Amino acid sequence: MAQGDAGGPIHVEADTLTHEAAQDRIEAAGSVRIRGRGMTLLSDKALLFPDRNEAEALGNVSLKSDGDMLRADRLRINYEDETGEVEQGNAFIRKGNFHIRAARMYKLGPDSYRLEKGIFTTCDAERPSWKFSASDVNVTLGEYATGKHALFYLSDVPIFYFPYIVFPVRTERQSGFLTPRGGNSSKKGLTFNLGYYWAISPSQDATINLDIQSKRGEGLGVDYRYIRKRGSEGSFRGYAIYDSNQQRFRGDMSQKHQENISDTFNIKSNINLVTDRNFYRDFAEQTGDYNRNQLDSSLSLTKQFHRQVLVGEFKYVEDLREEIPDNRKTLQKLPVISLFGVRERLFGTPLFISHESSFTNFYRSEGIKGQRLDIHPVLTAYAKPFDTIEATAWAGYRLRLYNAFDVPPNDPNNLPEADGHHGMGLFTGGGALSSTLARVYETGYAAIPKVRHVLIPEVRYSFVQNRQQQGLPFFDYNDRLVHENRVVYSLANYVTGKFPGPGGSDEYRELLYLRLSQGYDFSGDRRDLLTLVDNKRPFTDVMLEARVNPLKQVSLSLDSRFNVYDDNISTTAVSADAKDERGNSVGVTYRFARDEVDYLEGRASVALLKPVFLSYAARYSFDKKDFLESFYSAEYRHQCWSVSVTYRDRVDTKDFFVNFNLAGIGSLGTVRVF
Repeated sequence: MAQGDAGGPIHVEADTLTHEAAQDRIEAAGSVRIRGRGMTLLSDKALLFPDRNEAEALGNVSLKSDGDMLRADRLRINYEDETGEVEQGNAFIRKGNFHIRAARMYKLGPDSYRLEKGIFTTCDAERPSWKFSASDVNVTLGEYATGKHALFYLSDVPIFYFPYIVFPVRTERQSGFLTPRGGNSSKKGLTFNLGYYWAISPSQDATINLDIQSKRGEGLGVDYRYIRKRGSEGSFRGYAIYDSNQQRFRGDMSQKHQENISDTFNIKSNINLVTDRNFYRDFAEQTGDYNRNQLDSSLSLTKQFHRQVLVGEFKYVEDLREEIPDNRKTLQKLPVISLFGVRERLFGTPLFISHESSFTNFYRSEGIKGQRLDIHPVLTAYAKPFDTIEATAWAGYRLRLYNAFDVPPNDPNNLPEADGHHGMGLFTGGGALSSTLARVYETGYAAIPKVRHVLIPEVRYSFVQNRQQQGLPFFDYNDRLVHENRVVYSLANYVTGKFPGPGGSDEYRELLYLRLSQGYDFSGDRRDLLTLVDNKRPFTDVMLEARVNPLKQVSLSLDSRFNVYDDNISTTAVSADAKDERGNSVGVTYRFARDEVDYLEGRASVALLKPVFLSYAARYSFDKKDFLESFYSAEYRHQCWSVSVTYRDRVDTKDFFVNFNLAGIGSLGTVRVF
């Protein structure tokens, strides 16, 4: 054994050990094994100099440390100043799967290296699919690496030459260029997108994208994220392009921020702006982006008190519908001030009081403007007349006060007398009776030994006073409260299974949720936004909601409404999904709303042909008798690289993209060869 410095002892094993006291040198020969300080060194021969904290290994040298491996013909290392030299070195860094070879490797300090005639790849094969080589590389961990006369190879064929190359070698997140993406689009032409990721600090990062489109021009995108103290965080995303097709600048921006001033006070912003109404139709790619019809922006301040919550919010809406020429008639809420009171007991009585109050300032450039004060206090009582029955009753009064002006003479929603001051109060109330019945069943099957069934029947009554409201100003549907005198009866079922888990731990999973409900109107009207009907028939639609999970990998869902008078379905949404642990999945969704929506959506991912992975998704409209969108993707995944091809076909555009990815490029992490 040779005693080292404060780093701890070093253990030496070999066929023969010779100690030369005069030179304070230990010579080890034959099956040398040196252990200490988290490292294991194997070689044919080794020399140790304890007084200088140095060691030299010769012949079949291998050094293991924390899963990393270095093989070399010769190794010299100084434990004290962490310097050393390697001849004909071949290093493997587990984190990132990096393979590095060099004729000479120099360790210049704790975080500095120099490589002569170095080769880098993340491929495991003896003949890698790709690699980089450079004549001289200087590396500083946590900062950058620079190289001269670098070549990029596919197999053994040189493809690109770089006289000088710089790339980051961060020990955590790291800056660097992202994999470029190229393609072809019927609207954009040939496209090329190159991104650069910038790890600014532990709490900030940004991505900058150069977007080149042969039919549209050159665009620039920025995506910036940050986190602050107390959980505050935010982001900014922006994109701008000079559209050569329309000879003008176009773009959009999105900003989000949450500032937690204290545990009870925060500020939130969500700002979304766009240069023109057709920007997303021309440049967006994802469903929900290219077909969006409005942009919502908001700025809010929230203050929580003991049992009160005060919220002030500015809401701005930009209408993107093609049939709307501009945004001058779009209603804005600048601001909305709301005060919510959580239920609390009233003076020791069995009654609980709560309230929802708001003040809204409505503004638009053209059309009716004004203010509304909405106050709605509610008294609630709870009772449990029997062990299995719970009862709730509530009563309230909703008061709305208005100040309206600039009512247009031909406004279809407002009478001329809506201008001025108005006020109206409505009584509200209701009650509910419910019960929870539960039972656990022994199945006798080891795979699912127990099943729990919960049954919840409920009857709920709601009332809103009937008053003529046509003389009130109309800003939104809160100005036309629908008269209600309705009872809704429902039956909900929950089935949960108990499954034995690994290590004796049990897993509980919902197998079935089924709820059936219907309402009956004693009087009043209905404004049913889901079924898009307004009938005066007393019975409402029968609503069926269901979730079925017979297996962990299979899920079914249903949300449907049936009209008992017309004997037809008003709306339905049914979905089925299945997946396995190998990456295969399939799903289908059907959506229908009478006279409004009728389409089928399908999706599938296939991993049976590994290393080839296929994906497909499509939406088909039955009323339009055509596909709304189709998406195809094929990806080949090699151990150290991948290539994917995607094709998207929409009604107004077709896009084709190719992505090529090299594993580990731009992410050379905690590289400590020796």
